[in-house]
Amino acid sequence: MVFVIIVFLSLNSLAWKVIGLGLLIFIAILDWIDGYVARKHNISSKIGGLIDTLGDRITENLLLIFFAYKQLIPIAVPLIFVARSFIADFIRYQAYQSGIGTFSMNKSKLGIFFVSSRASRVLYLVFKIVIFFLGGTILVVESLGAVNRPAFFSLLMNLKQIMFSGAILLVLFNLLRFILLIYDSRFILKEVFTK
Repeated sequence: MVFVIIVFLSLNSLAWKVIGLGLLIFIAILDWIDGYVARKHNISSKIGGLIDTLGDRITENLLLIFFAYKQLIPIAVPLIFVARSFIADFIRYQAYQSGIGTFSMNKSKLGIFFVSSRASRVLYLVFKIVIFFLGGTILVVESLGAVNRPAFFSLLMNLKQIMFSGAILLVLFNLLRFILLIYDSRFILKEVFTK
């Protein structure tokens, strides 16, 4: 679905951009419902956690690359996210091979608080959704001819600054979570690399 969203947001049509923004909101809601249903009915599994993470990685990485291409965020943001994704998912796969679930490897107080706690995961998800929604909104506002209208132009510049700053904060939070993941998985990594 993320491919369709990116195509719609890329088209030179206000209507298609609005539809793309609506689909972006829709997939965020679906992702939340999926997790909620799995928890409520106790039908989550280790492999399901890996698959959910994979879907999240594809979505977030492609959207960040797209928004960097549109020059709404620094290129460093998706580059850091992509590199972190490969390494973190390698670690999670190794943990899975050892029978450890996606968020069960975090044992330190900081790791539990910033990586595996429900509050942290919700905050991180909301942060990403806000950045993605801002990006889609900026593209819609640009389609309204914001450059030629002072009121829209001011709104557009403010949204771009918020998105740029938000993307920097998001990548810093992402790196903090990544460092804690590496720290908490050091025993798994030691075992993998000393075999």
